[in-house]
Amino acid sequence: MKVIITGAAGCIGKQLVETLLQQSYQVFATDIKPNPFPQHAGLIYQQLDITSDEFLHWVEQVRPQGVIHLASVLQISKTLTRELAYKIDVQATENLTNLCAQIGVEKFVITTSGAAYGYHPENINSLITEDRPTKGNMDYFYSDHKAQVEQIMANAVDTYPDMKQVILRPGAIIGPNFEGPVVNLFEQRIITGLIGYPGPFNFIWSLDVVDYLVEAVTTDITGQFNVAGDGALSMRQIAKRLNKSYLPLPPLLIQAALSILKPLGIIQYGPEQVKFIKYRPVLDNSKIKQQFNHQPRYTSEQALDAYLQLSSTDVEQ
Repeated sequence: MKVIITGAAGCIGKQLVETLLQQSYQVFATDIKPNPFPQHAGLIYQQLDITSDEFLHWVEQVRPQGVIHLASVLQISKTLTRELAYKIDVQATENLTNLCAQIGVEKFVITTSGAAYGYHPENINSLITEDRPTKGNMDYFYSDHKAQVEQIMANAVDTYPDMKQVILRPGAIIGPNFEGPVVNLFEQRIITGLIGYPGPFNFIWSLDVVDYLVEAVTTDITGQFNVAGDGALSMRQIAKRLNKSYLPLPPLLIQAALSILKPLGIIQYGPEQVKFIKYRPVLDNSKIKQQFNHQPRYTSEQALDAYLQLSSTDVEQ
């Protein structure tokens, strides 16, 4: 089976490539970054920009049976603007989806995020199932783009019924050698939160995400699935496990500070970011546990403890 993996140089992508190669799949991997892999029999790597025609020509030449689309933007910056992020996240995904259907790809697997549901008041004290509409927040590019990608995939189900698809919506991913905004949170000297809002986190181990991706592309499973360990941890509980101080602040104070600091260019976040702590989605994982053979290695609590154990071992070494 030929499988194309985009975003193959990312944390999940690298682990996924290694896993599929061990299972003797014919792996075609691509990323805008240089090849991060040693010499591997069965691996063909191309350094490509997924927004380019060259990338689409390469996919057409490979003609895979399966595609696992991981490439996306986690954070924007002065050089990686929201406009460019839109081209990568949304336009490139739509172009790839259309091409895959046209060349007869049998299975299209994509990761979006729990952020696709959006950060809304109805999230409070509510487990979110896959029946909840994905209505991201316009003022948060990541949530907005993931919701738009979900709409592209929903349209593809109607337009290209012969191409089976799986959408995985992970919670906060942590694991070996994993990087990202969640890990950045752990590195803060003081964990800040909001008075009256616990800011819950669903954690999922990175190797669990890899195992779900492999099962998704190699079986007849289709549909949308939340990917999370059982339970959730509040920001206060996270701070306690990190052995760091927890400082809950009034939401209005945070909004006022952000409204001053963002125009000065000190931070990239504005006052609208407060709702992303207030209304963090907590994902119900019942569906994926029922329909996939793979089961999460850890609960959310155990995943954080395992990550911290790895981190302490690295420090000691």
